[in-house]
Amino acid sequence: MIVRRRILFYSDAPEYGGHEAMTLKAATYLSSRNECDVAFAHYQGNSRLSQKLAEHTGQSSSLTPLQIPFRSRTLQSLRSFVCRGELRRIQSLMADVNPETVIVSQGRVESGSAAVLAAKRLGVRTVSYIPMAHPVSVSGRPMATGARDALNRYFYRLPDKFVTISTGVRAMLRARGATSQIAVVPNGIEPITVRSCDRQEFRADHGIEPNQFAVAVVGRIEFRQKRQDFALRCFARLAEKGKNWKLLFVGSGPDERTLRAMICDMKLADFAEVLPWSANPANIYAGIDALLIPSRFEGVPLVMLEAMSCGLPIAASDVDGMAESLPKGWLFPPGDADALIDTLAAIRQQDLTALLDANREKVAAENSFAEFGPRFARAALG
Repeated sequence: MIVRRRILFYSDAPEYGGHEAMTLKAATYLSSRNECDVAFAHYQGNSRLSQKLAEHTGQSSSLTPLQIPFRSRTLQSLRSFVCRGELRRIQSLMADVNPETVIVSQGRVESGSAAVLAAKRLGVRTVSYIPMAHPVSVSGRPMATGARDALNRYFYRLPDKFVTISTGVRAMLRARGATSQIAVVPNGIEPITVRSCDRQEFRADHGIEPNQFAVAVVGRIEFRQKRQDFALRCFARLAEKGKNWKLLFVGSGPDERTLRAMICDMKLADFAEVLPWSANPANIYAGIDALLIPSRFEGVPLVMLEAMSCGLPIAASDVDGMAESLPKGWLFPPGDADALIDTLAAIRQQDLTALLDANREKVAAENSFAEFGPRFARAALG
């Protein structure tokens, strides 16, 4: 007789990003195993995550989505302590599921902290799946940073185990005060096939001339972390030198309207465009010439891995997962406009065949989609 293991995933993220996508992949893999029953509690306002879960629920009878009214907010670590009613309701939800393990998806330690606290108070084995461990001065709103860092050290000590995405983040976790075991499971991406016909179609659809070098910033449009505003200002300087550059912003987010207004006000409509999320990212990667990641901080971006697997060069801030993964010649100090422009110009002019081939091989070896699920299961449940 098979003894089934009950696993509860918990995410209070208000938006669907790369880490939520990886959490969903982990949950769907575990639900496909005969010995696991998986519940996935998620914030009801995260419509993309709800939609994705609904798609997978039809494929697996052992994956149960649970919508919850709780979402991560500013000063969430403090809220997790003082909002006692919310904490009791989360504990009640967990008691109803009665899991042997709770896996909390934490974009940062503050998000999901109420679930970690609730699980520990119930005496349930608690795993934090976390892609970043920056101090608040880097990743959070600039208010009471010292006090919040001190409070966060408490939450870094709570989980029974961490699963993270790189050795660099593991070192960050230790620096923030984590004392429990930390397993590293690299993100896994599905193979992307890029076709020449996709390139021609994409460029024709978006008015990209044959002599234009098309660069894309792909991801949530949110200036504090992703810095699309900084990228646009840099491209304004490139546009002054000639019309053979094109900048595409792919995604949506809280600063999308402001970004569109900036493009209009700076009279850059011929050089910059905002595009929605695409269900077929192969078209985007086929149509562009380089990916740009100007972020202040990151984990290990899925878009970077996807671009590497497609044989695209990447200009990126010299921080976090980009600094660990990319050649030095593709990196620039974060926020340095001159260095960003010089990096893109160098990428455009150089023969990068050997580096691009090496990147493809690296992603194929280290970031296999097929191996991600088994790796995660061993790390989280072992």
